[in-house]
Amino acid sequence: MGKFLRLLRKDLEASKWPVTMLSGVSLIWYLFLRLKLESTWSLSQVMFLLWFPLMFLPFWLIWESFQTLRTEWREDTAYTLIVLPVPGWYITLSKLLAMFVEYSLLLAVNIGGILVIFRTQLPEMFGSLLQELPVSWLIRSMFILYLASLGIFTYAIVFIQLAFVVSKMVGRLQGLVALWVLALASWFVNRMGILLEPLFRWVPPVSLDRLFHMERVGVTYDSFLWNLSPQIGIWLAVLALFILTAWLLEEYVEINE
Repeated sequence: MGKFLRLLRKDLEASKWPVTMLSGVSLIWYLFLRLKLESTWSLSQVMFLLWFPLMFLPFWLIWESFQTLRTEWREDTAYTLIVLPVPGWYITLSKLLAMFVEYSLLLAVNIGGILVIFRTQLPEMFGSLLQELPVSWLIRSMFILYLASLGIFTYAIVFIQLAFVVSKMVGRLQGLVALWVLALASWFVNRMGILLEPLFRWVPPVSLDRLFHMERVGVTYDSFLWNLSPQIGIWLAVLALFILTAWLLEEYVEINE
């Protein structure tokens, strides 16, 4: 566990610069919009541009998940991992958790920046929404959506890690190989979701009405159920790809001693 925590600490320290840079850019953007709102731009224009940093965030983090592995090879630090030595899943999991922390911090900075910089405009921006929906419901719903975004993010990172590691096992055409691995991994995961779905039909569907407490905010649907049986097969396939990536990474590093 100590070795894993040291790896996680190293990855978190490497995230300081990108988190600081992107946080600064986002806050500057919000301050710029606030100044424009007070001078020439309308509230609708500012509202349209306000969400650009949050919309850009997933693309940035997907790129970062690729860069965290690429940096190990570019700076030859991948080979020093042999000295520890550590299993491959230590490396992939520590980078995954570091990306979770980076994502959470950036999300908190962006939301906090909006709430602080536009605090006097919030009633005008979201007044009708806050009046119609309880704050507790909004917080609960946002937290559930945050957890769901972490799940989707995990899905993407595992694919990227596998594509990168496999591409490093070939001498040439690494970019093309990585693209093929991404396509095959996506096909494999979706296929396993279909094939394993009958095994998990006994799992009851989740009522999104109850999950989001929609009945408390006056929103009702005749049928709004989330079928979990295909999702379980998909996530088992993602777990299998994660294990495969960790094994390949461990073997690849050992081969290049």
